[in-house]
Amino acid sequence: MEYLLRENMIAQLNWIKSCQILSPGHAADGAIKKYPDQGWIMPYFANFAAMAMLEDPLSYPLVQRYLNWYILNLEKNGTILDYHYDDKLLFRTAKPDSEDSYAGTFLSLVNLYRLRTGQTDWVRKNLNQLKRIAGVIINLMDRDGLTFALAGYQVKYLMDNCEAYRGIKDFVTLLHSIGDQESGYYESKANMIAAGIEKNLWNPRAGSYHASKTGWFKNRINLRKFYPDAACQVFPVLFGLIKPDTRRAENLYRLFNNFQPDWVYIHPTDFPWMLLGYYACLHSDFKRALEKIKQADKLYVETGSGNWYCAEAAFYVLTCVKLIKSN
Repeated sequence: MEYLLRENMIAQLNWIKSCQILSPGHAADGAIKKYPDQGWIMPYFANFAAMAMLEDPLSYPLVQRYLNWYILNLEKNGTILDYHYDDKLLFRTAKPDSEDSYAGTFLSLVNLYRLRTGQTDWVRKNLNQLKRIAGVIINLMDRDGLTFALAGYQVKYLMDNCEAYRGIKDFVTLLHSIGDQESGYYESKANMIAAGIEKNLWNPRAGSYHASKTGWFKNRINLRKFYPDAACQVFPVLFGLIKPDTRRAENLYRLFNNFQPDWVYIHPTDFPWMLLGYYACLHSDFKRALEKIKQADKLYVETGSGNWYCAEAAFYVLTCVKLIKSN
């Protein structure tokens, strides 16, 4: 089984790499598309794809090209748009799905790149731009510590806030690695987001989290509803807000499986939600995680499903890594 996992992981890594535009000297160079044969780049998805690519040391230069593309295409305020390149690499842009998640996952990617490569030169060279990206999250924070998804869309999502929290925490680690004196400031912001999640989105009576908050209104929790109510419960563990071996995390995993027992067998026309396989590994539930890999192969990979895109392939790779290490 380990051999098969390795073979499948390599195949998916190659598939992710086939999504990348490699055109030296062009502004599109390094961009990671959602699909190999389409031109859309959603940086949020591409950030996860690049994280998976870091499992292959030979892909480190490719990841750096993606980092360069992201920095090159920043808006003045540190946000980034979605891009679409045609066959001639001419582009048009679209509004991003979120701003806090895009920024948070990119900062986490940069820290992982630094950890894997041991290089700090790229970080030092682009530090001002990285602080602009971290500033996106800080500028989206409300008085309760939570981040809005977009400056023009003032809803605070649990998923986004977990990603924003992790991004700022990883940025603090990054700043420590180069001796930057502002790390304490960003640490305080990460703590504010964590406190905001705990105070505003955790419901102790229900033993679970609210998926979102708009003004004073918090969504009613219904764990029988997969998205976003049940799915969002995995994010505090997935992004390091709570540790998987804590009582709260264990209870959340139990609740998720009780209310969504068929998550392993999600099939088209739905997206596969491969991050759930990775989540299962964090709880040492390798049996379900392995079955998730098998089902993904059968229902999405082998059928060439259009619901299989770069971020799903990324979490497939990361789940395989966890499963291989568990043997």
